[in-house]
Amino acid sequence: MSLSDWTPSLAGGQDALRSERGKRSLIAWGVLVPAVTVLLLYRTIPLLWTVLLSFQNLSYTGETSFAGLSNYQTLLADETFLEVLVNNLVLLGTIPVGIVIALGIALLLNEQFPGNESFRSLFFLPYILMMVGVGVIWQYMFKTSGGVLNGVLLDLGFISENISWLGDGTWALVAVFVVHVWKSIGLYLVILLAGLQTIPAQVYEVARIDGASRIQRFVHITLPLLKPTIGVCILVGMILSFKLFDLILTLTGGGPADATQILITYLYEEAFTHGNFGYAAVLTVVLFGLMMLLIGVGRYVQRRSYS
Repeated sequence: MSLSDWTPSLAGGQDALRSERGKRSLIAWGVLVPAVTVLLLYRTIPLLWTVLLSFQNLSYTGETSFAGLSNYQTLLADETFLEVLVNNLVLLGTIPVGIVIALGIALLLNEQFPGNESFRSLFFLPYILMMVGVGVIWQYMFKTSGGVLNGVLLDLGFISENISWLGDGTWALVAVFVVHVWKSIGLYLVILLAGLQTIPAQVYEVARIDGASRIQRFVHITLPLLKPTIGVCILVGMILSFKLFDLILTLTGGGPADATQILITYLYEEAFTHGNFGYAAVLTVVLFGLMMLLIGVGRYVQRRSYS
């Protein structure tokens, strides 16, 4: 059979291939269009409007006036903004603390013993609780007089008088820190457990035969192989640390004297309490930029963990 005899069949095959690719493209676009539409309507357009609003002054009646860079100049002179930014950075410290505690628990729960599954569910329970409910419960625990925490510490002899957990600025921030660590441990635990279970048991067996101690196996096998999983925890933790609006609103209300304000609660207060919508838009732009920066750092750390 000559080459010319094969030509019609080859052309038909190419047409069928193009037709199949066209169908797949239509299906892909059909799936993507709703998602892209939602992204544009509820993410991109509001973000662009917020950027435009940051250069304007907006009143409760909807009247706008061009403000130029005055809102950004206000930001540079705002001492409260610096305090709020520091609070955000302090709460990023919950990430390593939560990961270390969760890793210790994960190593214990990775062993086989009766009730293992029940303990896993128990530790994960705080993460699925509503943040508002968590804030209310811990508010009673942190009460200065009659609070559970002060009562336990007094009975154990760690303190000689009640601590004003929510009345003192420093202690109030510590309270938010503790509650966020307590709530996020469950999520870190699930992620780390999944990572631990991907490590082949044969690797530990060989190391044990070679005489490696438990600490050596942890340092030279577990930690290196868990680096990608820990990178995921860091990335998730960065996002969670900026989503504490409901916790702070119910636990401390941002007080005392803005001591526990973070960017998201501060911009809410500026917009809906003081009516400074233009300045709140500036704070939103800063919050978005900071989150993108930190997520970029988290992604970099995650990628480096695979090398």
